[in-house]
Amino acid sequence: MRYEYKSERPNFTVKNIDILNVARPKGYTHIHKDGRAKNGIIYTVSGTMKYDMLASCESYYIKRGELIFIPKDCVYSGTYFDDDTEIKIVQFDIEGEAVPEYMKKTGIIDIPEVTKMIEEFFSPIKNHVQGHPFYYLSCLYELLWRIDESFHMLPSKYKKLGAALTELTEYYYKNEKVSYYAELCEMSEVNFRRLFREYTGISPIEYRNDIRLNEAKIKLLSGEYNVSEAAEMTGFSNLSFFIRLYKKKFGYTPKKE
Repeated sequence: MRYEYKSERPNFTVKNIDILNVARPKGYTHIHKDGRAKNGIIYTVSGTMKYDMLASCESYYIKRGELIFIPKDCVYSGTYFDDDTEIKIVQFDIEGEAVPEYMKKTGIIDIPEVTKMIEEFFSPIKNHVQGHPFYYLSCLYELLWRIDESFHMLPSKYKKLGAALTELTEYYYKNEKVSYYAELCEMSEVNFRRLFREYTGISPIEYRNDIRLNEAKIKLLSGEYNVSEAAEMTGFSNLSFFIRLYKKKFGYTPKKE
């Protein structure tokens, strides 16, 4: 199975945050026939919720202490499955192009300390911040960060790649050979290359170049660096090669940034 690991950073913003605390009797069903108005992170405080996705015919049973993400426009029904079922909803809009794939579909979210993180929305630490938009933005971005972390945890089969992935991410500008990354993972180069491609879908060098290009783009957009400086600082010693890769990835040359 190819996981297509992506090194790109999410590039989106959230706005229009609402929080709701809802309790309904057993058997109560609400159908979003026109789709959810906003993206929803829904936490079951007590009882059990059943969510039926009307397009895919999938069903989810979310028990006390569990969390589900349902994207905007999703058509589904939610049923309060047990007595005394209560839920807390954090819903919001998203603006941006690079929204992670897991935020485009319904899915159960498993993160540590989820109860505490949800309660932060409903119990502001200081009274003077209650209702302040920055408070809810900070809570939501913290939650989204934890969710993103959970989705990027390495499956057990690929745990060995952790040292190389960390090295490539932090020191992408260094021109180390593939054998160097293989040694970090205590693997032969052949096995390292095979496992790395199986997990990411690309070679270690392609992976590193992808990170470099993203970092170069950030530097160019800052207005603080020219094309040559951005290329050199991100590890590209050949300017023509950098420009060629940049155009291939983004569809235009770095001079247009």
